[in-house]
This record gives sequence, C-alpha cells and structure tokens, in this order.
Amino acid sequence: MITNYYEIQILFNRENYEELYNKLYLHGVENILEEQGVLKIYFTEEDINKIDSLKKYMLSSGIISEMQIEVLKLENKNWDSEWKSSIEPVYIKDKIIIYPSWKKEQLTCFEDKILIEIDPKMSFGTGHNETTQLVLELMCENIKGDEKKLLDFGCGTGVLSIAGIKLGVQRATAIDIDEDSIINASECFQKNHVSDKIKLLQVNLPGLNESNFDIICANIIRSVIVDNFEKIYEKLKTNGKLFLSGILDSEDRIILELLFQNDIEVIDILKRGEWIGIYAVKR
Repeated sequence: MITNYYEIQILFNRENYEELYNKLYLHGVENILEEQGVLKIYFTEEDINKIDSLKKYMLSSGIISEMQIEVLKLENKNWDSEWKSSIEPVYIKDKIIIYPSWKKEQLTCFEDKILIEIDPKMSFGTGHNETTQLVLELMCENIKGDEKKLLDFGCGTGVLSIAGIKLGVQRATAIDIDEDSIINASECFQKNHVSDKIKLLQVNLPGLNESNFDIICANIIRSVIVDNFEKIYEKLKTNGKLFLSGILDSEDRIILELLFQNDIEVIDILKRGEWIGIYAVKR
C-alpha cells in the first residue's frame, strides 16, 4: 500500500539541543531521528493535525525560528516497505536479540539467546537507539535474575521492561505519558508473552503510587531525570539498581554530582557517540 509520510526537520545546535528535546518530550514526541544537526520526526498523512500542532507549539516556544523547522511530504513511494527493509536485528552483549517479525527467519546464532520481537513503526523505535543499547548492555551485565520489581520510567515500546522480565525479574511496571506509547507497548508485551508480568500505566512518575523497586530504568533526557530525581530516589529501595541514559556525555557531571549527593554509588558508565549510560546502586 502506498502511504504518504511527512518528515518534520528541526535544526539544532548544542545551545538549544536539550531544550528542544524537553519541549518535544512534553508534547508527547519521544522517538526522534538525529542526522547531522537535524532532528527528524515522522508522521503519516492521517496525522496532519498533529503536524500543524507540533509546528505551532515549537515556534511559540521561541527556541527556534520559522527558518529552523521544515515539513516535507514524502510521496509516491511505499515508504513503509522501504523503511522496513532497513531495520536489522540488534544484538546486545551476545545475550539479547531484538528483531522485527519480518526478519525472524533471518536470525542466526540465536540458540540460548533472549529473543525480543518488536515491530517498530515510523514513530517508535526498537533497540536501535544508542541510549537504549547502553541501558540494555548495562542490564545484561548487572541484572542477576533474583530481583522482584522493575520500574520502566518513560517506557516507549517497553523494550526495557521486556528485557528485564526475560532476564529474570519477577514483575515490572511500565509508565509513559504518551497514549500512543502505551498502545504500542501493550502490543509489544502481548507479542513477547509478558503481559501477565508487566503493569502498564499512562501516568507520570509523581502520579505513580507504587514504590520499593529493586530496579529503575530511565532512558529519557537529562532534564527529566533531574526534575524527577527526588521521586526516583524515593521509589528505589536501598541497594536497588538504577539504569540511566538519554544523557549527553557533556552533561555527565550534572548527573554524577546528583547521584553522589544522594549516596547513590556509580558502578559503571558506558559511552557511545555523544551519549552515556550509567549503572548505579542506592546505598
């Protein structure tokens, strides 16, 4: 089927990068492609109202000008088919394989691996994002399988929740403020047969009543981590494990000082591109 897509391109620099991400996150946009100084967001033609709303919202924020945002119509091609063909399985630490259903038959060396099937959409990623890979690698190394409760803060597709359960965590709670993310995560949980072990809620962290988590994963932007850190600390049990990403390497001091001030011991830091992933333990 031929479907027209719209691509929103937003020019960014180091000065407005974090604020742009924060505004997009608050507007419900969580899956963004970065290419050479440009943020790219995709919508189908059925979502034309969302495009107009997003453009007006970003311009009204004053962070960018009319010259820094452009909407392109991608037409007369089966973009869905072309995009699907570009999605390859992701291999994490020789332990996890994340793959779309249409590539299942192409998997190799999958014996004794944790398999996670996620059919990505133009507005939702899988494990291809560098920040997601950083968290998954740290989880593979540090989840022992005897943990009882995991919180996935800003779950998106729910890939971190699925990985946690398949690594041996007994139960997970996945939260997100975006309705499309909740729908998408629900589909992914069902597809991977973990729905009975994961509570999925459309709520922000302050609105979550549950606490005493053995593990908290937060793959979101640095400002959201900082703004919600008091609640993260409160909901993580003593000796609980904290996995963080969505943090630029230039912002590491802000997060590391915050962890140190709250007696949370940093155990490991991974870097990929401009991003870092942190594994820490609450003492």
